[in-house]
Amino acid sequence: MIGWDHLRQDVRYAIRSLSKTPSWTVLAALTVALGIAGTATMFSIVNAVLLRPLPFSQPHQLYWVGELLFNFKQEFAIAGDYFTMREQTQAFSQMAAFSTSGVNWTGTERPDQLTVSRVTASFFSLLGVPPLRGRVFRADEDVPDANLTVMLSYALWQRRFGGDPAILGKTIRLDRQPALVTGIMPRRFDFPKGTELWMPFRLNEAEQRQRQRFAIVNIVARARDDISAAQVASEMHRLTPIVESEYRANGSGADAKLFANPLQQRLVGQIRPAILVLAGAVVLMLGIVCFNVANLMLARASGRRREIAIRVALGAPRQRIVSQLVTESVFVSLLGGALGIAFTNIIVGILNSSRPLALAGFPEVSVDAATIGFTFGLSLLIGVIFGLAPAVGAPGFSLREALQQESRSAAGSLSLRRLRQGLVVAQLGASLTLLIGSGLLAKSFLKLRDTDPGFRPDRVLTARINLAGPSYSSRQRQIEFYERVLEKLRAAPGVVSAAVTTSIPFNGDGLPNSAVFRIENHPAAARGQEPQTSLMAVSPDFFNTLSIPLLEGRLLDARDRAGSPDAIVVNQAFRRRFFPNEDPVGHRIRIGITDDSVWLQIVGVVGDIHQNGLDRDAEPWFYQCYFQGQIDFLQRMGILIRTSSDFPSLPSIVARLVASIDPDQPVYDVKTMDQRLADSLASRRFNAVWIGCFAVAAILLAAIGVYGVMSYLVTLRTQEMGIRLALGARPGQVLRLIVREGLVLAVAGSAVGLAGAFALRRFLSLLLFGVSTLDPAIYSGFTAALLIAVLAACYVPGLRAARVDPVTSLRHD
Repeated sequence: MIGWDHLRQDVRYAIRSLSKTPSWTVLAALTVALGIAGTATMFSIVNAVLLRPLPFSQPHQLYWVGELLFNFKQEFAIAGDYFTMREQTQAFSQMAAFSTSGVNWTGTERPDQLTVSRVTASFFSLLGVPPLRGRVFRADEDVPDANLTVMLSYALWQRRFGGDPAILGKTIRLDRQPALVTGIMPRRFDFPKGTELWMPFRLNEAEQRQRQRFAIVNIVARARDDISAAQVASEMHRLTPIVESEYRANGSGADAKLFANPLQQRLVGQIRPAILVLAGAVVLMLGIVCFNVANLMLARASGRRREIAIRVALGAPRQRIVSQLVTESVFVSLLGGALGIAFTNIIVGILNSSRPLALAGFPEVSVDAATIGFTFGLSLLIGVIFGLAPAVGAPGFSLREALQQESRSAAGSLSLRRLRQGLVVAQLGASLTLLIGSGLLAKSFLKLRDTDPGFRPDRVLTARINLAGPSYSSRQRQIEFYERVLEKLRAAPGVVSAAVTTSIPFNGDGLPNSAVFRIENHPAAARGQEPQTSLMAVSPDFFNTLSIPLLEGRLLDARDRAGSPDAIVVNQAFRRRFFPNEDPVGHRIRIGITDDSVWLQIVGVVGDIHQNGLDRDAEPWFYQCYFQGQIDFLQRMGILIRTSSDFPSLPSIVARLVASIDPDQPVYDVKTMDQRLADSLASRRFNAVWIGCFAVAAILLAAIGVYGVMSYLVTLRTQEMGIRLALGARPGQVLRLIVREGLVLAVAGSAVGLAGAFALRRFLSLLLFGVSTLDPAIYSGFTAALLIAVLAACYVPGLRAARVDPVTSLRHD
């Protein structure tokens, strides 16, 4: 009971004491709130992206299984290998295959393109997620020629069916085929990311195991209860020769390498480095805030030395004094924590409403119980540490010393001065490290943004079409459809040229469009070392529409049709790698490593384009007219339209033109090429903006911290300054004295910050493009900026010291 009585007394006294200094209280609470808001926001992001367990049963047992095959660089899996692994595995209790693509919802007034994941029957039971309504697929529905069934995502159920449970058991038309709705998945189930509906895969196991037709799949597996990650890796090593032997048995020898990664690691792997770097920036930001709070607490404690000494002289136990100071500190920190949570809610709301592409595909960021608990604990920790430190470390609970020197005595507060100066040095060091990191990221982003993509993205509209239905089962019917679309587009007002392609630049199709090949009259490469290139089917106007320059030979044209000798155009990267000392025009290549494929003749060389992103080097590519037959997947094509001027109504015109040819074919993913280019930079822009915000806040806090310390020192040394002026020192000399002391702190802080930036360069290198982690302009520029900020922060206290009235100062006690 006594302890609680003391606590209530301390709380009441803390409220009275803090209300007497509202400016200090508000400043300290807002400083804490700033650090808490940044930290809590980043904790919410990290929790949503990295820490929150996947919404599956025992997610730690789930693995993503894939393979490196045929010397391809892409990681994917072959359906036949899935069946082999499922049969031969000893480490996994279940395996499932899936593949994500598009499907047209037809038979409605407004056809729509939906994202569909085709999954094997074991998919949902493996993940351990039951449907919200209805049932999952049965095994007899996952076979060729079975009646088509489908499960809806919660979002699609709400968006297109208004959440009506009567949709279960009804039939909808997908790609002009009837599909029975059997179930609806829960709201939080979003795997694979962005899936709107699921269908049975209906693979032909016998056909796929012959390895003659390759269905590209992804594989997820559940490890047995007693299997470790090391045993899973060993299992992949054991299965590799089994898979290779099956290829040899079917006359299509292949070098395979199987791998298995934890599913959560696979899903967040691309964004993890950026999130961790941002988390590091928040830690630096929090450190700066803590140093500032510590200085504020020390200033308040030093200003109350006389009060504390009198209370000690009157018999107050030292423990009660410490308890009182800690209570005040905790009260301020919890107030700051509450404000920080309010700020965090605002920031998180902005994040969720804007949904930056860097966080697209991940769960919404939320201020949940974990975030509130983390924030409360952090606020409490800050309050205890920075209330206890000045209470225990502040020198002089001596009444005689306090009455003689108060807070003005430089000699009596030397240790306190050094402590505050040390905190300022640490604060400046953390600020400079953060500034350098933000500068490097900003320069990297600007350099990436200014990179030439290899074509003109301005005034180019892009869209996609996914041909569906049995009427487009033949390649010839697909080509006829696209030719009619292009004919109508070229006749539209404002259209300069139009083309179709299997891969729109910066679209991130993720298709395994690589192939190994042989060059005629060149030495054959060793097994597994065959040259590799990427290939794209385009219409003849592709190069003119994107303004890709011709360097040698000719472009594709009307001569390159079915029945004509197969012609290809290669890019400059292809020439550099495979024809470094000769002209490639006129040479022939053959796709694959067998002798049954046709020869393709190189007729031209074009400039490189950054197909998969500005931050990736141009890879070897060859382009073939889509009239000729090396690429079979023509159902999903991209449309490129160059206009003479900005044409806002063009998207609706394109949709009407396509509908006039076939009303069941929706036009989707309509964007300008400039938008696609901007989207490709979204994650880097996100990183640069956020760390830039932290850096700006850091430099402001650092300047405030320096100003506070120098103001305190000037107050402490008022009598000294008066004596100097009385003995003949000029005001400018006094000003230079104060500024020089501030610069000493700035130089020491700069040394700490430079060392910190140097130590963190390995982590920053993961996010930089074309910029050295030791860029001298960034290091010197931001060091100079920090010194200027310190000079500005020292100028006002120094000016006040230079204007001290010697007579008034000498009258002080």
